[in-house]
Amino acid sequence: MYRTGKSRTGFTLVELLVVIAIIGILMGLLLPAVQMARAAARRTQCQNNMRQLGLALMNYESAKGAFPPSRTAPDDLMIPSGITANSGSAVTSTQSWSTVILPYIEQGNLADLYNFKQPWFDNANSNNLTVIQTKTTAFLCPSSVSQDQRDEFHVIGAAPGDYGSINEVKKKVYTDVLGIPYPGANAAAGILGKWVKNRIANVTDGLSNTFMLGEAAGQPEVWVNGHPMTMADFAAYDDDKVVEFNGRYVPTDGTGWADPDCGFSINGATPDGLQKYGPTMINAINVSEVYSFHIGGASFVMGDGSTRFVSEDVNTNAFVAACTRSGKEVLSLED
Repeated sequence: MYRTGKSRTGFTLVELLVVIAIIGILMGLLLPAVQMARAAARRTQCQNNMRQLGLALMNYESAKGAFPPSRTAPDDLMIPSGITANSGSAVTSTQSWSTVILPYIEQGNLADLYNFKQPWFDNANSNNLTVIQTKTTAFLCPSSVSQDQRDEFHVIGAAPGDYGSINEVKKKVYTDVLGIPYPGANAAAGILGKWVKNRIANVTDGLSNTFMLGEAAGQPEVWVNGHPMTMADFAAYDDDKVVEFNGRYVPTDGTGWADPDCGFSINGATPDGLQKYGPTMINAINVSEVYSFHIGGASFVMGDGSTRFVSEDVNTNAFVAACTRSGKEVLSLED
């Protein structure tokens, strides 16, 4: 066969542009799916971490006959200057639930170094400061921004923690948010109460119906409604739990995994996170409230050691009911 001219061996510009366009379309379709898969994997790992903590608390209860307190008295220990960046004016409790369960989360080496007779921040009479400055994966959510951040304000160098005990529901949540009478301190208390060791028999609402731990991720940086706190946010913020320090907005206390103040009493917040005693219970602000970096909600450890993901749109009454160990409410949480 007779052929004139040279055979075409390459792509034309139009063909190349078509191929690039197709690749771009495919990437646009695949990228969200990949991101969602990664987010789901991180959420699963977070729940695995929380399940480990929940099982540790159950094992502690089995060995000791009661759950640990969320924090132990005295509650007004002065943190020495040099350990705190707050000029020695900060106060705290002695121990947290998180330190006493170290032997139950395969952290025996840290537990052996730790002196439970000394305050959690102690540096003079123990290795406690070294222990609490050690990053511990079990206390970190893989979606959180806190992975490598350290406390620079409350206890210098304290390693971050993304999970806190749910201690109680504050009186004004009942009277001002829900519009119902305050049921009393006992009915408003959580499983890991302040300064008290609760037995399983004290959880009359049922272990599987009651939150024990919740996410409080992102500290020591303060986050509100999906973004770091800004100057305008800070100006509108109406509580005293955030301070400006070295150009950053940080919690006044409670940022390390071993810090007793990492636990919180439920206040609720307005949707923007800037006023307390509002109906938003999840993902409004990460200071003294439940906050996660998962899409649409946050993870919790229930009293039986299981984990549960709860929507940020959860009904306020149902959320409050799940926080208390003996409120006699009927639980109606929806996953």
